[in-house]
Amino acid sequence: MRLLLTLAIALPALAQVNFVACPIVRDTKTVPCFLAEYQGETYFLGVQQDITAAFYPPQLLHEVLVEGTIVPGPRVCGGIPLKPLHTSVLAEVNRACNTILPAEPGIDAPPAKRPAGPSTRQAPVSTAEVPPKKPEAPFLEREFTIHYDFDSDFLFARNTRELTDIAEYARVSKAKAVEVTGYRAATLLSNGKLLIEGTNVSRLRAERVAEVLKGLGTPASEVRWISESAAATGAADYENRRVTVRIVP
Repeated sequence: MRLLLTLAIALPALAQVNFVACPIVRDTKTVPCFLAEYQGETYFLGVQQDITAAFYPPQLLHEVLVEGTIVPGPRVCGGIPLKPLHTSVLAEVNRACNTILPAEPGIDAPPAKRPAGPSTRQAPVSTAEVPPKKPEAPFLEREFTIHYDFDSDFLFARNTRELTDIAEYARVSKAKAVEVTGYRAATLLSNGKLLIEGTNVSRLRAERVAEVLKGLGTPASEVRWISESAAATGAADYENRRVTVRIVP
């Protein structure tokens, strides 16, 4: 369970905004848009895409933690764009989070690189999504990082590629050690409140990754976790919600 504290500090006026709000679904003539309101402004979160896309839409009946940086430019689907953007669905049910807006003339969704539905027959949309080359020598010590939603150990479909890459590097490099470390984090909100992840989340993350790697033929030589929460600054707190896998050839 997350903890919520109030800090007696004044945050500087930055373009970074971190807040918790109910997501809003706006219908359009193409795909649904997801928005959120904070301090009288509406922010654009993303559009409905397939399950392998980097953006995983928030859920109605749940609040969403929004961590993003305001970027200049026109509104998108009626909301201020944020980039980079990280959203996390909070586990507690909030039945007030059920707003669906109808489509309106002049408010259109941006093109979806990965339309909603199965992705098995869709071609890669960028060179970044082309299957990577097989690791080649020299094989050096490497550390891989898997990031998470707030207070969650859930692995998304997008993490499948990351874990497969880790297992492949360990196999090809004939790794002598595979060290898995889980971390716990906190997020400083723009209103001065502090969200802290549950005490067990670092252990759950590490054990889940170790389990998946074992299933891929890469058993971990060491699995550990850091129970203390990393300090939050409000700038890039999402980077601390992670598991690292250190491969030693």
